[in-house]
Amino acid sequence: MSNLPLNKHSQKLIKLLGIQLPIVQAPVGGVAIPNLTAAVSNAGCLGGTALSWSDPAGATQTIKSIQSKTKRPFYANYVLNFEPKSLRTAVELGVNIIQFSWGMPTQEIIAYLKNKSVVLGVQVTSKESALQAIALGANYLVCQGTEAGGHVHASKPLEIALKEVLSVSEDIPILASGGISTKNDIIKYLNQGAAGVVMGTRFVATKESGAHEDYKHAIVAAKKMDTVQTVCMNKGWESSIHRILRNSTFENWESEGCPKIGNRPGENDIIGKNAHNRNIERYSFSAPTIGVTGEIEAMTHYAGESVDEINDIPTVHALIENLIK
Repeated sequence: MSNLPLNKHSQKLIKLLGIQLPIVQAPVGGVAIPNLTAAVSNAGCLGGTALSWSDPAGATQTIKSIQSKTKRPFYANYVLNFEPKSLRTAVELGVNIIQFSWGMPTQEIIAYLKNKSVVLGVQVTSKESALQAIALGANYLVCQGTEAGGHVHASKPLEIALKEVLSVSEDIPILASGGISTKNDIIKYLNQGAAGVVMGTRFVATKESGAHEDYKHAIVAAKKMDTVQTVCMNKGWESSIHRILRNSTFENWESEGCPKIGNRPGENDIIGKNAHNRNIERYSFSAPTIGVTGEIEAMTHYAGESVDEINDIPTVHALIENLIK
């Protein structure tokens, strides 16, 4: 049993999502393979899958794979900088928790999800965005801080943003997200009024993660100062700010004055192949996953400030046991 200091909001979140522990896995792109999503859910937490770039056929394959590995709830995340082409497919296949980030869903989407009794989560970063999400009918909010790894639309540290969001949230459960990897982190935000936490980088460095082994070991070796919030690695998502580990691609770009797109050093370099033998270009926003070959170090290694406390690559089960013992 968990000895986390659960509050009334935690209890509501647990009931709302059908989970046992108020810990949610961030939708860490291609790294959140079905093995990871299912393992997190099977540990009593909420696993997630990133379907923003999936067509209906791809989403079907992913969802069915997860469902073959767990009978517990999991959610699908959609980045609203992109059209959510597989949203209806996900709901029809039985995914009853949908989360949105980088934008607010349309009234049409909201009406569809409410009609299907889907639990709706929305990522927010401020009092103003929280009020928008609440007005749309969000069932829970994810409050992101600038400490987060991956694509970060936050502009304030988590502690400040969380205080703002909690001031207007009333009884809506709030998940704290950004720079969280330890039990002490979880307790800190629960004591501040969060219903639970989201962890991304910590789950990337697990056995079940789809991250390339070199990427996992880079997280373990890194410290907070090795991360940087930048617009450098943005081929495929040019409007995004992201937190990554410093690498040779970033250092060369920074040394030349952070030149704009079209003038970046080595911009057209092919630095590897993915598992489907497709070329990976320098500055691609895709993180190296299992089966990727080439200059792994030069590729995008998303990581949050929580790397300071990540010193191993455990199974998800062992990680959760350690967090709640």
